[in-house]
Amino acid sequence: MAFLSVLIALLIEQLKPLGRGSAVYLLRQNLADMASHNFDAGQSRHGVAAWFVAVLVPTFITLAIYLLALHYSLLLALAWNIVVLYFTLGFRQFSHYFTDIQDALNHNDAAAARSLLKQWKALDTVDMSASDITQQTIEHALVSVQRYVLGVFFWFILPIGPAGAVLYRLSDYVAGKWNHADSEASPALRGFAQQAFDLLDWIPARLTASGYAIVGNFEDAVDVWRGYAQLWPNHNTGVMLASAAGAVGIRLGATAGTAPASPTEPGWTQEGENDQTGSAAAMPGVVPQPAHLRNVVGLVWRSVLLWMLLLAMLSVVSWLS
Repeated sequence: MAFLSVLIALLIEQLKPLGRGSAVYLLRQNLADMASHNFDAGQSRHGVAAWFVAVLVPTFITLAIYLLALHYSLLLALAWNIVVLYFTLGFRQFSHYFTDIQDALNHNDAAAARSLLKQWKALDTVDMSASDITQQTIEHALVSVQRYVLGVFFWFILPIGPAGAVLYRLSDYVAGKWNHADSEASPALRGFAQQAFDLLDWIPARLTASGYAIVGNFEDAVDVWRGYAQLWPNHNTGVMLASAAGAVGIRLGATAGTAPASPTEPGWTQEGENDQTGSAAAMPGVVPQPAHLRNVVGLVWRSVLLWMLLLAMLSVVSWLS
């Protein structure tokens, strides 16, 4: 059932992508705002309470509906899985930006590519070269693949099913929202939200890195993972991007734009400064060029197919047993 749920949800999302202004996204935003406004009083226990309301309450509701549906009918449970995955899983959340930037660079339109990247990630792209744009696009796309696809895969296949997908996505969302430069969240809330997501993403990030090594250049991926993951302040991001860089033979890690405002973005530090610039000079591989965007797309799709195949095998074993 898990394999069918993921496959159908991905197909539906490709045919009818969810818009940013959807009611579910607005509900998520309002819930996070309500939780921080009513519970964030600056102390650690208040941060835990706010996170509990914004993340765990929807997770428990999702789990209760899933268990109730499963009690009455497998078809009802399947339908609920698909609905939840449609709102939590999918490439179309970010892929149009990647594709448009790739098309602009292929037509030597660096100005359009800069504008698209700025629109996507709010970076200062004025002085970016085509190589800088390519590198930023690759890093942010790989992080997005983890947040919207591969990380959701992992949490969905656990026994809590769709509740795991909700837990992961909401935890990622509030960590980014409350740690944004414009957020009024207290340091206690910011810190707890980020620590919670880092914990939830620890295993998925390493599984993703392993997948990139398996479907790419295994030896180089492992070498770069072991030797250069520390270039990123967020170690989960580091192991994933380092493995991907080695798998396709490029250098990542030196950010050309302004420092990201969120700890869920590549290169973020607690002080809001970027400490990666120039640090990738010794990394094996070549400087990313627009042609490498296609290589990264191939790497991602091979990795997704690998995990889909494993999910299908697990589903068959579960059905036979």
